[in-house]
Amino acid sequence: MSETRPDARIEEVRRFALGALRASSSIFYWIDEDQHMQGVELSGLCQQNFHLYQDGMQAFDPLNIPRLVKSGRRISTLRGDNDLVSLAEFAHYQTYLDASRIADVLDFVFWKDGFAFAGLGILKTPEDPPFCDEAMSFAASMQPYIEFNLASHPRLRQQRLTQRLSGFKLTRREIEVAMLLRQGCTNHDVVDELRISLGTVKSHVMRVFDKLGVENRTSLVSRINHMESEVAF
Repeated sequence: MSETRPDARIEEVRRFALGALRASSSIFYWIDEDQHMQGVELSGLCQQNFHLYQDGMQAFDPLNIPRLVKSGRRISTLRGDNDLVSLAEFAHYQTYLDASRIADVLDFVFWKDGFAFAGLGILKTPEDPPFCDEAMSFAASMQPYIEFNLASHPRLRQQRLTQRLSGFKLTRREIEVAMLLRQGCTNHDVVDELRISLGTVKSHVMRVFDKLGVENRTSLVSRINHMESEVAF
């Protein structure tokens, strides 16, 4: 995975939440249409064992994305909501928590128009003060503030545009091709970017034109721009 410059807006959200809730570690992530983590940004102690979480422990996490989304919650804590899994599952997950020195987690889930688009986990070590009633009350008031500010993030607008294109039965690869054409890429540029053959690119382009009901690149760009304006918050 190539390194990217930290997102300034996410950094501000992360630092604000860590300071307000007196914690030393955090994880921010976007939630895609399949309820998977995307664009994960880690800070503090949780960076050390996150690969273990990704490699299997996520399934035992009471606060994993599918469970949080299904519950419809905006704020949850590991200690308060571990009944979202069985006792045996949580006991297994506890081995990961102990090895990672995680005493508790407060998860924010951010929603827009009925779907969850991002999450922020605030992780407590044994040395951090526990989440008290005052902290939970402050977190409840903090959630809509962060949610509002993230709703205008360019990445979310791009995600909504991708979902809109998926509604026209474009495949993931066809969406990638369409977005590159929108940027002004030639067929050969797309070949270099996606590492596929020229013939495959031409086939994708024709299918994109057909599914979106356009005849050329100019009308394709206009069509996608119009879609983006419709999904803009």
